[in-house]
Order: sequence, then structure tokens, then C-alpha cells
Amino acid sequence: MVWFMRNKFKVQSTISTDMRTQIGVKVSIVGLAVNLGLFALKIMVGFLSGSIAMVADAVNNLSDFASAIIVLISFKISSRPADHKHPFGHARFEYIASAIVAMFILFLGFELGKSSIKKIIKPTLVSVSWFFYATLILSILVKIALYYYYVRQSKKIDSIVIKATAKDSLSDVFVNLGLLIAILLGKIFGLAIDGYAGMLMSIFIIYSGISILRQTADHILGQRPDLHLKQMIKQLILEKPGIYGLHDLIIHDYGVDNYFATAHVEVDAAQDIMDSHDILDQIEREVAVRFNINLVLHMDPIDLDNPEQNRWEILVDKLVSSIDSHISMHDFRIQKSEQQLQLIFDLDVPDNQLWSNEELRAEIERSVRKIEPNTQCFITIDRNYTTETVDLITGDVQQS
Repeated sequence: MVWFMRNKFKVQSTISTDMRTQIGVKVSIVGLAVNLGLFALKIMVGFLSGSIAMVADAVNNLSDFASAIIVLISFKISSRPADHKHPFGHARFEYIASAIVAMFILFLGFELGKSSIKKIIKPTLVSVSWFFYATLILSILVKIALYYYYVRQSKKIDSIVIKATAKDSLSDVFVNLGLLIAILLGKIFGLAIDGYAGMLMSIFIIYSGISILRQTADHILGQRPDLHLKQMIKQLILEKPGIYGLHDLIIHDYGVDNYFATAHVEVDAAQDIMDSHDILDQIEREVAVRFNINLVLHMDPIDLDNPEQNRWEILVDKLVSSIDSHISMHDFRIQKSEQQLQLIFDLDVPDNQLWSNEELRAEIERSVRKIEPNTQCFITIDRNYTTETVDLITGDVQQS
């Protein structure tokens, strides 16, 4: 079974899409041949010896064979370029393929579990020969060789699926080793433990299927990007001259090596707009080259030569930090009318903040009015990717 694990982000791949597909196809074919051969050998030995545990292990190899077929199809489809209906490409098909594999594995696991229960209720001694032991030892050696082969190839193309398959091959080594020891102990002490060994195999198979399905669902639903990656992108942007702040960096995963990102950067409102645009354009190109990410930047002009706004920004930032130092503020500006002073700004609130949005707004406004009673705050609050915005005219809260 494929243990679908998330890979760490890697700076731009040096292998072309065509080469990546060729390696993926070659690895899949090797997996097909090896697992089909092991399945045929083990199913024959399992039926001849009457061992449900060996049959379960054979089915485990059959699921690996099915996984290799789906991985092969996955590499073919996910390598297709973007088209009119799929402007972000087809790389996410790899996740769908893994979900199909998981369903197949779960079905096999439950069927084997039922057979193992029957064998526990009506136990029989297994007819074990030297060929039985030789089959298990051969399987262990072949899976070790396959593990190292997968590891080498996965490093070449940084493939999630091949890395997962390598870990699966290593887990198969321990499963076969455990089965070998269990059968030996049963033979030595005359115990009919074959049904129990088969049940353990079925539990292992079901657990594998659930793990794949859960982790695949995380990718399909969307999960947080690698924090180290976000930090590297932030550092690259903030190091550029003319950039005074960064917020709302969102990275979208559309499959292996297929990332899109958006962010807001703060620039001097007094600077020529063409100069600011050139800075943003340069950043977008540099991120594309260094990280293989399609980045789109939004320009937020800030007034650096407004002493009153700067004074209020410092005061409000201190008030916010006194509530929670992990809350960050951005897009701060002021508007004046004959009746009152309006403070308009955004807050990024961490997940573990227990205060509600209403409580945060009320506390900040109460603190601000201690400084200047005739003041009103319009606060947009971001939690994860859900935003609550206050309408400047009506004062109503709108969620998006």
C-alpha cells in the first residue's frame, strides 16, 4: 500500500516534466513486475499450505500491484499541461489516485479480516515446508532491494508517491519478518496461530488504507503550507528596498511542484507608481526562479509622511500587542471628518486566540477611546483565510 506522506518543499526542481514522467513510469513498471511476481508466488504457497496469513500477505502484494498501476496512470495524467478547463494543470490527480488506492486497500483488508476470523473460530495447523520459508525470505530480500531502489529514484524527482511507496516497501519487510517469526513459533510449539497472524495482517492493511485516505483528504481539502517555505519567501520580499511590510501571504498547492501564491506588500505612497510596480515585478520573477512558485503581489500604498497617522499607528499597535503579542496589524490609515477620527486597519489573529472577533473589536475601541473619545475603529479581522470586514458607511460586519 502507498503510505501517502507529505514531502518537504524543495527549491526549484532541476528535472524537466518529461524526465520526471519517464522516471515515474519506469519506477511504476518495476513495482508492477515485482509485486505481481510476489503475489503469484505467495498466493500459490498460501493455498498449498492452507495459510490464511500467507494469503493475506499475497493480497498485500496485490494491493501494491494495484497501487503501481494507479501511480503509473497518475504520472501520465498529472504531467499533462494546463488547458482551458484546468488552468492550474492536472498535478492534483496524484491525490485522487491515492484516494482510489486507499478505497481498494480498505476493501481487501476487510475481506481478509472476515476470512481470518473464520480461521480463528475453526483453527487448523498449517502445512509448512522449506518452500514456505524460502518464499518469505525471498520476499524480505526483494522488498529491501525495492526500498533502496525507490529511495534513489524519489531523490531524483522529489516525488511524493515514490517516497511513500519506498516507506511502504520497508514496512512490508517488517510485516514479512513478523509473519516468518510467527509461523516458526507456531511450528515449534504446535500452536494454530495462522488465523491470528492473518488478522494482524488485515488490521495492518486496514490501518494503511485509512492513513492514506486521511492524508490524501488533507491535500485535497487544503492544508497549511510549509512554514519554512513561507519564511523564506517573506525574507526575500522584505529584504528588497522600497518594501515596508508584507501580509496576507497565501500559498496554494495544486499538486507536486505546482504552487501558486498571493501576497500584499506595503510601499511608499509618495513613490512613483511605476517604480513600485517594477519592484513587485522583480520580486515575482525572483520567487518564480528560486522557488518555482507563481506569485502575484498586491500593492498597498502607505503614507510615510503623515506624523499624526504614524503616531496613531504606534499607539494602536501597542494596544493590540498588550492583548496578544502574536496578533499583527497592517493596512493602517486614518480618515478625518468634522465629527470624528476614523482608524481603519486589519488584524491577523492566530488560531489559538480565545477572544471572539466582537470581543477584540470592543476591547481595542474601548482602549482607543480612553486616548481620544471622539474616535471610531473600523477593524478587519483575518483568522486563517476567513475575513470579517467592517463597512465604512454602515458599520455592518461582513464575512468572506
